[in-house]
Amino acid sequence: MTSSTPTTNLPTPQGTDVQPRRRNKALARFLANRMAVIGTIFVTLLILVAVFAPWIAPHHPNDDLFRGMRGVGPSLEHPMGFDHLSRDLLSRVIYGSRIALIVGITSTLISVVIGVIIGAIAGYFGGWVDEVLSLLTDALMAFPLIALLIVLAAVIGPSLTTTVIVIGATAWARYARVVRAEGMSVRERDFVTAARAIGAFDARIIFRHVVPNVLSSVIVLASLSVGSIIILESALSFLGLGVRPPTATWGGILADGRAFILRYPHIAVFPGVMIVLTVLAFNFIGDGLRDALDPHQKVDRA
Repeated sequence: MTSSTPTTNLPTPQGTDVQPRRRNKALARFLANRMAVIGTIFVTLLILVAVFAPWIAPHHPNDDLFRGMRGVGPSLEHPMGFDHLSRDLLSRVIYGSRIALIVGITSTLISVVIGVIIGAIAGYFGGWVDEVLSLLTDALMAFPLIALLIVLAAVIGPSLTTTVIVIGATAWARYARVVRAEGMSVRERDFVTAARAIGAFDARIIFRHVVPNVLSSVIVLASLSVGSIIILESALSFLGLGVRPPTATWGGILADGRAFILRYPHIAVFPGVMIVLTVLAFNFIGDGLRDALDPHQKVDRA
């Protein structure tokens, strides 16, 4: 009797390298965007400057060792000159980059976490849960954010921690809207239906299946939002409601230079230029990520 040996060679799964190829294509599209690459280089250098500020800054930001140099303009030895209290402006701008990045990045992370959770829950469950959370989101977006921040900062009191928490806890509405809209689409897909059929918990479906499928949009929006939050922090510091002096912040230096704008214009010019360049760099990165991750995606920056 002849016995046949079963074939053990299984067909090779098709598309197993789809994700790596997509990542490679996305990276290639990002690197092809010259402005996005320039923005990435600038932000990377700024982060290095902020991290190594004690070693890079020529002086302590609050030292007034150069008495008699009040308002003196830029020179080879002091490229940004001195402020109205004879403090080295370059050192203060370097240390100010720390505050800008801490507030910008940390507040963005807080906003992302809150917005993604609220948006994913609203989009997944729908019904009255969606209505309540959407109403909360719309109510928050109805308030002018800067006015809300000013009120909260004035009530709680100015400090670095307050600034980070207040901005992070009030800037999540856009993430919630984006995640909710995409989550409503993802919940109808076959893999979510299959997960429900095998008895997976709602929380597992949300964080294992829904959230990962909306992260590309969140990443793009977050990269665009960092620059906006840096502007918000600078505005609060300019109004005296951000980080308390004498801590060096770009907005605080701008506020110092406001009273001397005609006599010592360089005091306000240099931190203003840094704010503009940093915001542009993050916007270039956001545009590059948007085109790389989804060339057809358009993200509302308003």
